Amino acid sequence: MATRLFSSPESVAQGEPSWLAILETVWAMLLFWGMVWFADGQRLVWMPLWIAPFLLLRSPESTMQGARWFAAYLADKSQITPTGTPIRYWAILLPLIVGVTSFCTALLTDHFLPPQQSDLALFGYATLVGMLALWMAMAMAVAGAMVGSVVVALTVAFSLALGAARSGVAEIAFAWALVVTLVGIVAAPVALMWMGSVAGEGTLAIAILLAGIPWILGVWLRSLGVRLVATLSHPWCGLLALPDNWRRVLWVLDSRHPPELVPGLSRWTRSFSLVEIRGILRAPGMVRKLFGLLAFGCFFLPAILYRWSLKSTVWLYWPLLFLETVPRGRDAARLEPWRASLRQGRWERWRRWLSVFMVGLFFFSLFPPISPILGRVVPVGLLAAWQGCALAVGLLTLGVYGITRRAGDMRGLGGLVWLRNGGAVGFLGLTVYGFFLY
Repeated sequence: MATRLFSSPESVAQGEPSWLAILETVWAMLLFWGMVWFADGQRLVWMPLWIAPFLLLRSPESTMQGARWFAAYLADKSQITPTGTPIRYWAILLPLIVGVTSFCTALLTDHFLPPQQSDLALFGYATLVGMLALWMAMAMAVAGAMVGSVVVALTVAFSLALGAARSGVAEIAFAWALVVTLVGIVAAPVALMWMGSVAGEGTLAIAILLAGIPWILGVWLRSLGVRLVATLSHPWCGLLALPDNWRRVLWVLDSRHPPELVPGLSRWTRSFSLVEIRGILRAPGMVRKLFGLLAFGCFFLPAILYRWSLKSTVWLYWPLLFLETVPRGRDAARLEPWRASLRQGRWERWRRWLSVFMVGLFFFSLFPPISPILGRVVPVGLLAAWQGCALAVGLLTLGVYGITRRAGDMRGLGGLVWLRNGGAVGFLGLTVYGFFLY
């Protein structure tokens, strides 16, 4: 398995590494620590470390299920209506939109609408808060496949009035709640005009402002929810796929591999793909190009940032490189390729070189001049457990190599690999514990 310069659909399917992916991993890690150093912010450290495990739990089962769910959403097969799905409409989605939008709008109103402002400034800020509330409510309605923009507009009016009343500007809140409600009622036919034949750029600009932006945000929120629920629906399959996902993100995927709004969606539909967005960007009209840029920034830019955030956590989660999935059952068609990959595979070769380095580093750390220095950074008990796990993972990897070299009995090889997986998980746990504690 040769290392390519850039990735291709064939190389990604076969798990072949690319030099560009490796360089992006190094670059993402350096960029991450550079941002931490210059920004001096702890959130930059915690957020990628928290989201990385979840993003690595994707499995073929969850990918297929998530793509199928999202394709059904695009085909309007999962709409929530007052008569068709009354419980989800009236008891779940509508109260959720009212509660979340009201709470967020109240926070915005406390900040932007203090009573001591002039009438002109209060007028302008009320307009801004009303538009943000409109976008928020409509985006949540689109994400929940909720039908009825009038209900969404009434939700916005209620949330704006509630938030403004807390700041003592009830009069202007009532007036602008009414305006936002009327705007929300008009938004539906304007959006329909935009979806069909639009007379001019001005009408299209109004449609994008009133309905296009919240529609984009709602579709993106829906994609996040679908991916989350699909991943949590197959936890064991996700754990089994975690080693391959980790190596794939670090060494296989690069900027030449296009991201997807929902993984596997291209098997069901070409909607919301880079090809479709590219067609919008090439269409005549500046407003359409602006809409295409907004869609690209919301649909695909987060996926690229997710990928880079995963790559930037290699400094902490690198023990996952030692994890290896053991085939279940005694099917020779699965066991023999797995044994061959342990004997001659590129990933196992990298593990062996890394194990030799770890074993050498362990004995180097035992020298009297080095041990006191490490003891000042990490407690002695934690350092000893750390070294023990590193030595065990290294020796087990070399043991796996020694057993696979033999042409005779291979029984117990799976148990040895599971022991190495346990040692790698323990090593990772101690690393995370030491980082978060010290």
